[in-house]
Amino acid sequence: MTRTKKDILEGCSKDVLKSRKVANNTIYIEYLDGTKAYRLHDTDIITIDLKGNYVLNSGGWMTVTTKDRINTFAPVRISQDNGVWYLDGGCVFYDGIVVNSDGKIISVLLKDPANEVKKMKRKIGKFCSLITKDNLPVPNAGDCWLCSLSDKDGNTMGEISKDYSHLESHIEENYLHGSLLVNAMREYGYKDEQIRLHYSMQLADTFKRAVRRYLQKRLIPTIQVK
Repeated sequence: MTRTKKDILEGCSKDVLKSRKVANNTIYIEYLDGTKAYRLHDTDIITIDLKGNYVLNSGGWMTVTTKDRINTFAPVRISQDNGVWYLDGGCVFYDGIVVNSDGKIISVLLKDPANEVKKMKRKIGKFCSLITKDNLPVPNAGDCWLCSLSDKDGNTMGEISKDYSHLESHIEENYLHGSLLVNAMREYGYKDEQIRLHYSMQLADTFKRAVRRYLQKRLIPTIQVK
């Protein structure tokens, strides 16, 4: 869906001095406070601060389009491996990472990113092993409310807050629940009637793949130094 510049600007929280469209659903903005930004839909995916540094932010939408826009308009190159974004040099991308005008990372929250990613993948894999044909919980009132409650557009409370620490807690506590399974399957592209069919046929492998991808998308980009 193509949106107009007016539509995209409606969600701006700061006063705009001037703006222009630079790509489909993407505008360049100069704000009154002196900062500049490249805005994709409702997210300033690139913000250029007063020092000329670039703050990168996917807004939770780690899509091909978001990656392309950052690669096009920021002095960095993002690559993808097994669903994880990496900047030049192997640093795992996370929302809020800062680079200078030469593309050098100047704000790093990750230590030994490759090892941290491996550790999280192992944790997620172990958690997903709980999913078997005899252990396919269905959503119920006792599920995590950040996973089970949603707004009128279907966005869960966890997605709205962009705080995925509750998912890490589920992994640590081996707390597998139905709302998590269904959310992952929906994001994987399955309709509710298809999900019901998977439950009835006890197709655990599909649930495993969906949950693994769902968790990796949210937890691996946000691994931070504790």
